[in-house]
Amino acid sequence: MNKNILLLWQGQLVSQLGMQAYTIAMMFWLMENTNSSILMSLVLTLSILPNVLFGPIAGVIADRLSRKKIIIVTDLIRGFAVFILSLMIFSKYGSQSLVVVLFASVSVINGISRAFFQPAIDAFIPDLVSTRNLPKTVAFFQSSTQFATIIGQALGGLLYRVFGAPLLLLLDSISYFLSAFSESFIKHDFIKRKSENSVKDKYKQHKADLLEGLNFVKGCKGMLQTMIFASSINFFIAPIMLLLPFYVSEQLSAEAQWYGFLLAAMAFGSILGYWFSATLNVKGSRRTLVMFTSMFLLACSLMMLSQSVSPVFSLIGILVTGLSLGTFNLQATTLFQKHSPTEMRGRVMSLLMTVSSGLLPIGLLIGGGLGALTNNDTQLIFGLSSLSIVILTIFTSLNSNVRSFTFNS
Repeated sequence: MNKNILLLWQGQLVSQLGMQAYTIAMMFWLMENTNSSILMSLVLTLSILPNVLFGPIAGVIADRLSRKKIIIVTDLIRGFAVFILSLMIFSKYGSQSLVVVLFASVSVINGISRAFFQPAIDAFIPDLVSTRNLPKTVAFFQSSTQFATIIGQALGGLLYRVFGAPLLLLLDSISYFLSAFSESFIKHDFIKRKSENSVKDKYKQHKADLLEGLNFVKGCKGMLQTMIFASSINFFIAPIMLLLPFYVSEQLSAEAQWYGFLLAAMAFGSILGYWFSATLNVKGSRRTLVMFTSMFLLACSLMMLSQSVSPVFSLIGILVTGLSLGTFNLQATTLFQKHSPTEMRGRVMSLLMTVSSGLLPIGLLIGGGLGALTNNDTQLIFGLSSLSIVILTIFTSLNSNVRSFTFNS
């Protein structure tokens, strides 16, 4: 591993630990203080909508400006936002409604920062490694991130009970500052593109760059359809992740720490999936087989999860869920990265993020609505998600353009 990748990796590892602290603090605070799945879905949606609104813009910026600077600045912004939130809860200033508003506001700020951060880092990694080492590097990053997720989520539930939301939020803010510090030492020569002087000219150039990225994706046979399929998985996973706290407390009749344990098991499964997928030298039809098989396995694991009333069986089911997602996501991510030249990669990856993010809030809102209508019947909702993934995978596997795109990789 070269020094630049190591610096980027260790920064992301630390911030991922803090991110899990924020997620658990927010989800359990909202559940315990509001008991509203709809409100939880709205707050999560606010954190995702910026990806939809700013995604295309962020991709152009990632291809025009220094990707290193984008990553550092967005980490600092998120760190300050969460730090202020933790101070407000520590001081116990204001009412419960005010804290909900603060969570929503910070979620928006985090969402905007992530909208610019993700395309930059997805486009940056291939610049720091060779094409031959890209799959293993992506697998290393993703699995390390999931490993940090395991630690953060396994301990998050326990720490929430012992220390409460404010301390977990403070740890999250510190992690972003440490991440930015590590990333600042990355050495990379950035070649600045010629910039137009007037606002009107800049707007025209930005629009032209955006259309160029869209036309590239549309012109690459099967890329757009494959992108929609990969993003659609988020739509069906969203209700499950939203209602998982209710699944733990009601269907499993377990304590808060089991929420962290389940998330940790899913993360550990993702690690196994990433490395299993990275060791496979798949091309053409074999890649297609791996991607679609992993989706069928995902559907089976979700059905197992929906029927389980035992925490142990649920751990096994969600472990397989993570394994399936890890296997699929590595193949999909490297597929888009390899098909995109470096000067276009930021726009391609931002479009992937935009499509994924556009479907995710819809899935969250539908999940929240179904939760309210069914009194959070996780058995029914998880089962419906499983069947929907099976149907989606069957129809996509019959699409000749998708098969052509994955075959020719």
